[in-house]
Amino acid sequence: MFRIFSYLWICVVSFTTFTLCKPADLENTCDVRSKSFFIASLVRYATGDRSSSCLPAFTFLDQWGVYNDSTASIASITSNGGHIIVGGNFTMVAVSTGSSSMVDPVTGTVVPNRFCPHLKVMGSTNAAISDGSGGFYIGGNFTHVQGVKQNQVAHILYGCQIDPNFITEEDPSRNITALQLLGDNLYVGGMFTGWGSGSQSNIASLNRYSGKLNSEFVTGTFDNTVFDIVTDGSALYVGGHFQNVGATPKRGLVKLYPNAGSIDTSFTGQAPIGGQVNDLHLGSDHSGTPVLYVVGPFTGRAMSFYLNGTQTTWAPNPNLEVYKVSQYENTIYLGGAFTTIGVTPANYLVGVDNQLGAIKENSFLINNVVQTLAIIGNKIYVLGEFTAAKGQERKYAASYDLPNMNLNIWDPNLNSAINFPAGEIVSTGSSILIAGNHSAINTKHRKNFAVFEESTGSPIEGTPNFDFGIKSLHIKNNHLFVGGSFEHVNGIPRIALAILDLPTYQLNPTNLNVLPAGTETRTITSNDTQIFFGGAGMSSVNGQTRNAVASINAENYSLTNWNPNLGGSATSLLVLNDAVYIGGIYISLNGDNTISNYRAVDTNTGLVLPLPSISDYPNSDVSSQAHYDGKIYIGGIFSLIGASTFNNFAMYDTNTKSYITPNPIYANGFVYSITPSPDGKIVVAGAFSGLNGSTTNNCISAFDSKTNTILPWFPNADNTGYTSIYHNGKWYIGGEFKKVFNKPYGGLIISDLTEK
Repeated sequence: MFRIFSYLWICVVSFTTFTLCKPADLENTCDVRSKSFFIASLVRYATGDRSSSCLPAFTFLDQWGVYNDSTASIASITSNGGHIIVGGNFTMVAVSTGSSSMVDPVTGTVVPNRFCPHLKVMGSTNAAISDGSGGFYIGGNFTHVQGVKQNQVAHILYGCQIDPNFITEEDPSRNITALQLLGDNLYVGGMFTGWGSGSQSNIASLNRYSGKLNSEFVTGTFDNTVFDIVTDGSALYVGGHFQNVGATPKRGLVKLYPNAGSIDTSFTGQAPIGGQVNDLHLGSDHSGTPVLYVVGPFTGRAMSFYLNGTQTTWAPNPNLEVYKVSQYENTIYLGGAFTTIGVTPANYLVGVDNQLGAIKENSFLINNVVQTLAIIGNKIYVLGEFTAAKGQERKYAASYDLPNMNLNIWDPNLNSAINFPAGEIVSTGSSILIAGNHSAINTKHRKNFAVFEESTGSPIEGTPNFDFGIKSLHIKNNHLFVGGSFEHVNGIPRIALAILDLPTYQLNPTNLNVLPAGTETRTITSNDTQIFFGGAGMSSVNGQTRNAVASINAENYSLTNWNPNLGGSATSLLVLNDAVYIGGIYISLNGDNTISNYRAVDTNTGLVLPLPSISDYPNSDVSSQAHYDGKIYIGGIFSLIGASTFNNFAMYDTNTKSYITPNPIYANGFVYSITPSPDGKIVVAGAFSGLNGSTTNNCISAFDSKTNTILPWFPNADNTGYTSIYHNGKWYIGGEFKKVFNKPYGGLIISDLTEK
């Protein structure tokens, strides 16, 4: 059986390596005659995928997203030659794994989604532990794993599949910070006041296979959080912020019998008064005698006890809090916020001897707090708030060889710092699990502009950086026109509008000299001969007056005479036949002060046309427009068109030259993007909670334009959707969201409208 499995796994690797580089145009993963079906079947077998679909329950792609140190967003998307191009407000791109990431133990590169479906943990992962069979348990304050509801504890099987048999009692108030296995029991610690019908407080015992509460394990009430649980095989040692267990004073440390949960009073060790214990490690002293190492923010911050509770003479005396402790041979490694051991400088990570605590290894040269560490083989892996180690960039994760302390190439490059109590590193077969409060991994620097390979999802190299945000992208004649609020591209002056050559994405030497600085180009479109663009603040192009909108020749980029002279700002442009429909917030057009927010002009002269109406105008911004099957769909932040109610959405019939009433589609919040497919499905993105009264389609929804019925598709995004395109049978949707379909994302999702 093992030989058969090995052969199948080799097939998976071979076929995915050599066939996924270039997608076949006519491949169908559900067609039994296709290579895709064969690959999918092998992957489903190798990963234990038991979904009913012919497809794996996960995509082959590694879904990348965009990130900032704060809020990131995608404002525009387009495609070209097998690339998906995005622009917005971000400083990096990364693989959107969620807070538990499987990585290579040597390089730190994420394990591909096709071999190990990303866990997509929604919420932080505070604790993780191997199950001894290639899988692991995770605990935290998360709500979902791979889109499936999980109640702060989950069992992940070998192959990165959720164990469907492990089900815990639901309680959204729990926060799990400690896990430990002993026999058939999984011990969980953290902050909670009960477990289902049980009265267990801050510590409980579960059956490791079913997740059911072991009701016979009943401790006294822990009066505060449990941060760690370790075992010597016959007892449990529990550390945390508690000061009492039931009526018994136990300052941050207690020994329990593992079956009944009662206190083993023979162990008398405690932290100093008021002490909190962050971490425990069962190790040995210099003579080989078993000892329990204890660290935290208490007085002394690091101490150890013999297993009868007698304190040893080990006392390294760090000056500030210690978060984690572990041992390699006769060296004890401490990670934390400290900057000295005794009176000797030692920043954040240090190795001390296991006799008295004197410094042994002190050349890690890490530049900020270490929150967690793990020793796997002869390497030490660390997570924390640091950004450099030994003079090399290491964003929040690093690894060193032991005992020589050489920095390894391992560089997971997380998108955010790891903060206590989150953070754990676990060896799982041939991979390493990084658990924390991050949401993405393998970050790459990209400033407001990125290009992803459509076939793999990975970002390409060599693309330009824009100093400020991008709002619009448009392709015409092997050139990419980029609009936004930027003033430089790769340090070269370009205010609000830049031209990139395709397929290289290099900056074209043409500078249209848009002025003044601070102008924002929000929309770009074209016809056969002209490139039209508009936005806010623009007063001149190439030295000639142009208020908010302008056009250039599509061949030589010279400024045309097209000059609608907009009195305000343009947010959307739509070219249809010989007309350019201008949407935005404005109070005049061609000098006519009776026109506002939405009107068409001639494509050649810029003179106003009697479309869509000569008297009825939206009462606020028209942010988006799309034409499909004889109708113009418009969205924005308006509530009226003329005297008629149109809540943020309207349809204009180009045959009857009138708005359709009563309005069949409406939104209860702003609409920023409308994207139809060839078969009439239309995706709507914005800042609403639903279409047509729904409150379950936050920010992203869809309807069938033939029947005007809302589709049963519920992305439930947590924040605004700004843009989308339809390409090769899928919608690429961008925005400010971080969670969609109960999974973490970085402002970008790919959908065929069938996900649940």
